[in-house]
This record gives sequence, C-alpha cells and structure tokens, in this order.
Amino acid sequence: MTDFRTRKKFSLSTYFEGAQDLTVLNIINTMMRFKFQRADGKDMEFDVLAESDCGRVILVEVKKTKEKIGVTAVKDFIEKVTAYKNIFSGKKALPCFLSVGGFTDEALKFCNSQGIGTAEHINYYQQE
Repeated sequence: MTDFRTRKKFSLSTYFEGAQDLTVLNIINTMMRFKFQRADGKDMEFDVLAESDCGRVILVEVKKTKEKIGVTAVKDFIEKVTAYKNIFSGKKALPCFLSVGGFTDEALKFCNSQGIGTAEHINYYQQE
C-alpha cells in the first residue's frame, strides 16, 4: 500500500504478473484492511485497496505464509471481488493476489484464467 501511494502512477504489471489491465493508474487513495458487508450481511475485507482517478480500483489479497496458496484461497478471493463489484458497480475492480509463499500450479493457472494479477514478492519503490 505504501509503495502504491509513493509511486502514485503505474500499471499493474509493475507489481503483478498476468494483470490484464495495463492502463497507467493515477492513485488517489489507498487503504489497508478495507471492510465491507455483502448484501446478506456477511463481513468481507481486502488487505489493500487502491483507487485510481479513472474509476479503477486495485483489490489485493495478501498471504504471508510459507505454504503455497491453493485454488480454495483464490476462490475465496473471487467471492470477495464479486461481492465488491455488486456493491460498487460504478468502479472497475482490478483483482491481484500477493502470496509470498507462492502458488500451486493449479492456483496460478486458475488466477491467470480469471484475470487475477499475481506476485510472490513485494517490489519496493525504484525510480523508473
């Protein structure tokens, strides 16, 4: 989140592999632990949310475990993204997943098929 705010203008490919939207984003707001409630009352949360001035919103799930992330965790993330899209329909959601322990092959393929950008490490600020 801090690097998003510091860099301010970037495309998702700066941080995430497989991101389908390569528009240069101009970040105007960043939040950690963005909480919202699904229509049925279930509480949901994104680890990082970053809004661009163009109406796009980066939604990031962060897992800092040593174990590789499997498809179940990715499906849980997709459930949150879908709920967010239903509530905030005027915004274009850009889903991304950071797993420092990596992804199983199946989970990585699933992320790619769903248009979810993936990363296995944090890229700290560098001048371009």
